[in-house]
Amino acid sequence: MSKLIQGYVRADVPLNVLDTSVHKSSMSPLAGVLEISTEDGVLRLAISGDAAKDLKIDLDQFLAEE
Repeated sequence: MSKLIQGYVRADVPLNVLDTSVHKSSMSPLAGVLEISTEDGVLRLAISGDAAKDLKIDLDQFLAEE
């Protein structure tokens, strides 16, 4: 069984992404919070510049497959 992450329960069904936003840290320009709005609520994930670059590569690959 998966460990719960700060009270969020993982489900066997996917969550629909409704909206996303990034809020940069005032202390570090390459750090911040990625907010992903879903029908269950908002996920807030700490994100670094390296993680953002990896996410961009993944999303670009996803979009290229359309």
